[in-house]
Order: sequence, then C-alpha cells, then structure tokens
Amino acid sequence: ADAIESNPSESKPKGLIKVSTKTEPGCAVITVSDNGSGMTEEVRAKIFNPFFTTKEVGKGTGQGLSISHDVIVNKHNGSIRCDTTPGEGTTFTIILPLELESNKVNTNVGAVA
Repeated sequence: ADAIESNPSESKPKGLIKVSTKTEPGCAVITVSDNGSGMTEEVRAKIFNPFFTTKEVGKGTGQGLSISHDVIVNKHNGSIRCDTTPGEGTTFTIILPLELESNKVNTNVGAVA
C-alpha cells in the first residue's frame, strides 16, 4: 500500500492490489501484485533482510518481509519470489507445499507460551 501511494500516475489507476491463488501439482501458489512504484534491483536484493526499510524514520521497522520470508521458507518449507519493475509495480509469488513432511511439522502452532 505504501508503494502505491508513492507512485502517482495519470496513465493507470491508483491503488491497484491484485491477489490470486491457484493450485499446481503438490503446491498452492499465491500471487500479490501492485501497480506501485516498484523497486530498483539494489533495493529488491535487500527486502528480506531484517530491519531493512526504505520508509522514513518512524514509518516502519523493516520486519514485515523478513518475518514473512521466515514463516514461508523456514516454517512451511515454501518459497517466496519478488518480481519488480521500477515505476510499474511489484509481484510477490508465494509457493507452499500442500503436504508437509511429517518430520517438519511445527507442533507449536497455536500453542500459548
């Protein structure tokens, strides 16, 4: 949403976020696309790093994509990819297995500490 706000354009609608899902053999595929400002390759290379943010001080912690990456990749054995074009927008593609290996199941899900 922040990237959409920072990309004013007369040629395309402002504020477009598209979410789609589908299944492929053995996995679920979720895509989230926007028509925001996109990213440079330098920024894209850092987006999953903890505490990395392009926002001004006080606007964000840089934890959202880092936590998302950890949950998707390490806890669910999936993958997340980012495709982006500066000035046009960004698409995140998340792929999650439909079945977990029994030795990788997180038994602490929903547990209260």
